[in-house]
Amino acid sequence: MKKKLFSSVFDLFIVGICLYLGVQQVAAAPLEADMIILNGKILTADTPDPDSFRTAQAAAIFDGRFVAVGSNQEVLEYAGPTTQRIDLAGRTVLPGLVETHNHIYSYGDHWFPEGMSLYGDTDPSVRLSWSTKEDFLAQIRTQALKRSPGEWLIFGSGGATQALQDGAVTPADLDTVAPNNPVVLYWGGGGSGGTSVVNSKTLELLLARYPDIPGLYKDDAGKPTGLLAGVAHWTLTYEFYPMLAPETLGPYYKKEMEEMTAQGITTVSTRLHPQHLAAYGWLHQRKEAPVRMGFSLETTNRNANLESHMPRLVGIQGGEGKNMWGLGDDKLWVIGLALSNIDETPGSGGSCVNKPYPREAINFPAWRNLPYGPLGLCTLESPDYNDIDVLRLAAKYGFRISAMHSGGDRGIESYLDAVEDLVKQYPEVAQRRWAIDHCRYINDAHAARAQKLGTIFSCGPKYVHPGDKGDIGAYSILYGPEIAADVVVPLRRLIDHNLRTTMQIDQHGFHAFLALEVAHTRKDATGKVWGPQQRISRKEALYTYTRWSSEYVLKEDVLGSIEPGKYADFTVLDKDYLTVPEDEIGMIDPVLTVMGGKIVHTQQEFATRLNLPQVGFRGNPTWWRRGGPDEAR
Repeated sequence: MKKKLFSSVFDLFIVGICLYLGVQQVAAAPLEADMIILNGKILTADTPDPDSFRTAQAAAIFDGRFVAVGSNQEVLEYAGPTTQRIDLAGRTVLPGLVETHNHIYSYGDHWFPEGMSLYGDTDPSVRLSWSTKEDFLAQIRTQALKRSPGEWLIFGSGGATQALQDGAVTPADLDTVAPNNPVVLYWGGGGSGGTSVVNSKTLELLLARYPDIPGLYKDDAGKPTGLLAGVAHWTLTYEFYPMLAPETLGPYYKKEMEEMTAQGITTVSTRLHPQHLAAYGWLHQRKEAPVRMGFSLETTNRNANLESHMPRLVGIQGGEGKNMWGLGDDKLWVIGLALSNIDETPGSGGSCVNKPYPREAINFPAWRNLPYGPLGLCTLESPDYNDIDVLRLAAKYGFRISAMHSGGDRGIESYLDAVEDLVKQYPEVAQRRWAIDHCRYINDAHAARAQKLGTIFSCGPKYVHPGDKGDIGAYSILYGPEIAADVVVPLRRLIDHNLRTTMQIDQHGFHAFLALEVAHTRKDATGKVWGPQQRISRKEALYTYTRWSSEYVLKEDVLGSIEPGKYADFTVLDKDYLTVPEDEIGMIDPVLTVMGGKIVHTQQEFATRLNLPQVGFRGNPTWWRRGGPDEAR
């Protein structure tokens, strides 16, 4: 009996040892990857210094993340019978591009069917023309007769802009032709400075909720005139305009996202109106969004109830950046509160500048009217706007300011003045990565001040590309060509001041790789070099679109480089980014884009050759602005 018991115990011991050793062996063996890319030139961006990152040959992906990056031999250890293998045949691979300022919702309107609204416009296909005042008003009367009483009539651009700029149409005129409908003629409406002329029906609705609101213009007797700006104008767009259902907008927004993946972009940052956020949320819920989105919330932007509204939002700001907290996931998350713009564009005479705009300039006809005044739109100085209060309350309640458009030198200086004062009271503001977008005018003094405030800059090389017909041309008239060339998108200056600098397109059809090219060459559309001292290297340009831009969206722990543990976002190119002639960088096209280990774009021929799915944008990319010699100037 004892012998039998001993034998049983011994047998159990041996079995236990075998099981233990077996478990140890399995644990030591690499897991089976979902996908492996091999025989590539993978620019990993895996070091803080853009000149010292590793170039790898292969990478393995499991459950949406990189699990191994290295040589073919090292990575193939993770291959199994079900692993998808993609032979890159020497092609260059970049981390998925992180685009930090792109109005993807408004750029998506080119996918809309005729007559579909974007910002509540009655019918975008109806463009009011301007010849005479009588004819213009007759067009509005015609539209009013087609609609029921109480239905909104909202018109922007075209003749509406001309009518506003010339001051030819009054609220009383609108009452005459459309007495039973709220009517709005706007300029700069959904996205910029914002001015509108409205009729009595519209005023009734606004004043019933807000009897006294900044931006409500009144006559000498204190009666509202029907001219709205600032908070009053923006309140109409946020709280009164008709909104489209998420399921109406979502499919078209998805098409624009697919076009971005065709440029190698896997993450985009933008500010979002509630209507647009609902549409992206709808896509996210259905798992149909091919691009990640870190968005800036517009809920406090030109909000008439800031003091009561702001403290109710505490806890929603998100991301995985240092000193951050908040709400969201890996596909859709909040990165801050949007202060949409502190001024306007120099071409419109709207950038807030220190020197008055001249009335006549051959490339800038809008300067003849100067609707914002001789120094442009300066929202931080204007009683029509409560932007100073947005900054103050954001600092008080621990929020980050992001997606903030900026243009002129005076505007930047007013902003820096305000933030410097806030940092004295709330030192932690300097740790929250408050952002300035566009980099349209940044001199040495601005950069030095911004560095002390922990500012992060999102910069658009597209502002260099038009040369004397764009921002550089406008500032050349005001300050001289030497200064203009040195201050517009000065990437070298920002990097040398140890400022995190990121890349933006901010224009539909401006190819992401043309942005990289212009950052490196400083050439405009004609080939002229502006401010060569502000050039940056190709590797630095790559970092502005990958590793550094991940910090803007507060996801540097999981985005921006190709490293084990990070999300498997990458793009495969048809040409070598590091060796192609510098004037041909803009001609590079991705042949494959992957987001979270999922293929979201394939170039047709490449997919056919490798037996990959035909996925993503299938439109015509030949019209994208790439910097080619045959492009229309």
